[in-house]
Amino acid sequence: MSSPRPVFQPLYLQVKRYLMEAVSAGEWLADESLPSEYTLADRFQVSQGTVRKALDALVAEGLLLRRQGVGTFVAAWPDEWQWSALCASGDDGLAAPERVEPELLSCGRGVASERASDMLQLRRNAPVRLVRRQLRVAGRMVGYEESVLDAERFDRLEPRLIKQYGGQMYRLYAAEFGVRVGGVQEWFVAAPADEEPWLRFPEHSPLLRVMRRACDLEGLPVEWRRMWLDSRLVQYRRL
Repeated sequence: MSSPRPVFQPLYLQVKRYLMEAVSAGEWLADESLPSEYTLADRFQVSQGTVRKALDALVAEGLLLRRQGVGTFVAAWPDEWQWSALCASGDDGLAAPERVEPELLSCGRGVASERASDMLQLRRNAPVRLVRRQLRVAGRMVGYEESVLDAERFDRLEPRLIKQYGGQMYRLYAAEFGVRVGGVQEWFVAAPADEEPWLRFPEHSPLLRVMRRACDLEGLPVEWRRMWLDSRLVQYRRL
């Protein structure tokens, strides 16, 4: 049997990975500037052109941003609603996005369902953290959501932290656990009002269930989230 061939990776991709790891480890925080290309080239013992190519790739992916004449900065922490928005229901679909106000209902422990295990790449019945919240728009209840997280990865997650970060879960993951969300995948389906026993919708409410898997910068699953929205009150729009 022949030995596996070594995988070649261009130098700029290696530098890109080092920079991603440094950001994830908190070496440079959100809105903080990175060292100059010259300094980074000296650190990694590569050319400035290689560093520039790595930075260009990270800017294109949204991890970094450039400010003309100032430098390269770590982009602000991702927000749950930067990929999508809740808008008031209407026939034209042109309503402006609304500010979502999450209210924490519970933050506890549980075991992963078959679906959550698949989405988070966990073993069946693995320990997880469960966060349930009610969603409000302009003071009006429009839906509920449940987030499932690997209990080992987010062992210190508790209500105090969620409240400390104003319900900004992705920012919390990055700041407290060094896990930065880099992108999401979403699926949509109609759902009955009594699909889960803890939901409190009026009987026969027409619901939209949004399923979202958030992944880190390496593409590994971070969070499996389900949202149940009253489609009479709000629309869910991809941005």
